[in-house]
Amino acid sequence: MKVMIFSHEADLDGLYSAAIGLLRYPQALTVFLGYGAENFTKMGNFISSATHFSRERGLVIIADLGLNDDTIELCRQIFADAVRNGWKLMWVDHHPWSQAALDAAAQYVELVHDPSGTKCAADLMAEKLLPGNDFAARLASMAHTMDFFTKDQYLTPITELIKYYQTLPDFYERLSDLARKSARGILWDVEMHADYAKYAKLRDEAKLQALASLQVKPVNGFKVAFVQASQYLQSSLFSEEVFAATGADLAMFYSSKGKVSIRRSTDRISCRKVASALPEGGGHDYAAGATFASDPADAKSVVEELTAAVAKATVP
Repeated sequence: MKVMIFSHEADLDGLYSAAIGLLRYPQALTVFLGYGAENFTKMGNFISSATHFSRERGLVIIADLGLNDDTIELCRQIFADAVRNGWKLMWVDHHPWSQAALDAAAQYVELVHDPSGTKCAADLMAEKLLPGNDFAARLASMAHTMDFFTKDQYLTPITELIKYYQTLPDFYERLSDLARKSARGILWDVEMHADYAKYAKLRDEAKLQALASLQVKPVNGFKVAFVQASQYLQSSLFSEEVFAATGADLAMFYSSKGKVSIRRSTDRISCRKVASALPEGGGHDYAAGATFASDPADAKSVVEELTAAVAKATVP
């Protein structure tokens, strides 16, 4: 049986969700994606090619990617076509979805969805695909530790390695290789270590540049840090340094590609609500992401747009 696994490109939860999928279906093709219409269109192209040009039926698994309202119709078209061609679809996710998104997906896919904030996508993948499998449970446990930042066990710096690989032209091949290694129990090796040494130098230089751009503003009683992000900085890890240096409640990391990552240091504010006030926003209360409409080269306009989003999400 043909199997395609689509998973989130940005973090350990996406990587280990794919690895757990490979444990269950070693023959699977893995594709790593971000959010937004462009990425979901890419997913649709993969699915269309597989379902139209092969007589063999198969399974599509989507993991650690939420369905936002602005991509419902696009996904409806993709899934309806796949189902007509005899394929099955499963969507495994832990992000909050609207009722409209839930209703739309339920028409075509087997939905494994838990937005409770107690499980990551890898937890759900292990429970659904390999219940009782100790190795799958261990991968899920590590993804859970990183996703919820519980710091309850040692993790290799593979999350930062994912960030580094995102800057390279063969990112998708490298990430697929990491997923297959992880599925074989190889969580760190000499090649990863050599790549990490290259990354660490770039990361440390990027930290200095990012901190030089730092602005802190009060918004509706919250202290908000605005930082010009670098492609070499992993937001969840770097946010700890920003919070320690500024005492901020919220950090907004905006990039030259028109994207923003949102992190918090207090549960009095929801990153997801802030993201929802921006284009293509989504995520969790503790971590979220979105895009912004301002010219990324115009830092003043970017900060003003992001400030307005925070203000809208935190109206007293």
